[in-house]
Amino acid sequence: MSFGTAFHLIGALKAAGQALPLMWRRAGLVLAALFVILLLGHLPFLDMWVRRLLIVLGVIAHTAAAGALYRLVLFGERYAASEGLGFGGLQFGRPERRLLAASALVLLFWSMVFVTGAVVLALFMGAAGLPEDSFRTPHALLMTLINGPQPQGVVVALAIFAVLLILTILTVKLWLHRAATVAEHRVVSLNALNLSSGQTVKLFLGYAYILLPFIFLSTLMPSLAVVAGMPLGGVINLALGVVVFMPLGIAFLASAYRQISALRAKG
Repeated sequence: MSFGTAFHLIGALKAAGQALPLMWRRAGLVLAALFVILLLGHLPFLDMWVRRLLIVLGVIAHTAAAGALYRLVLFGERYAASEGLGFGGLQFGRPERRLLAASALVLLFWSMVFVTGAVVLALFMGAAGLPEDSFRTPHALLMTLINGPQPQGVVVALAIFAVLLILTILTVKLWLHRAATVAEHRVVSLNALNLSSGQTVKLFLGYAYILLPFIFLSTLMPSLAVVAGMPLGGVINLALGVVVFMPLGIAFLASAYRQISALRAKG
């Protein structure tokens, strides 16, 4: 069901690329802090409590970075400061607290759907008479579905595909909740399902277009040297993910949100 014309995909991707210099300039410190915290989390032999502290700091830094980036791309450099943007993107105000609340609600809802899907799959597998050890690993399950009794294997395979498809669609449809939370100055969680109605395919294609180059580059990264407990390629991938992929993804979703909101306003 669609509530209007879909947003302009190429325009959203171009806007994301054009926003990169602004995001680096005004939110560079928080992105650097996030990278350092994530890198430290990979150090070997860390005390359990230190690792837990780094996880908490990582969540805080990621939320602060998202808040800074969304302010910049939604309100522009001129008005971002009045929306609470801190120096270098270092701030933790109401938008960040709203982002945490919205993300928690979305995660809770997604988890409920995931558990429901897992129960459905367990019922299908039990009804198909699959042995318990046949789905302990993905490879074992695949071999059982191919070589096991038919048509039970086909039915279970279709059930798995259906559950994965539902989870993927649900994930994409919820992508706009953070942009809406910052833009509308309120917690937006499941409301994002209505906001993204009719836009799901374009949202997925745009995000995939941004993600694919990073997947390709990750296969080419060297792994000989070890830095902070990670292969050198892993460190480079982490840096690219924080400094390039995260800003691009947020800028794309923010541009899509702005277009969709304008289309809805026009009726």
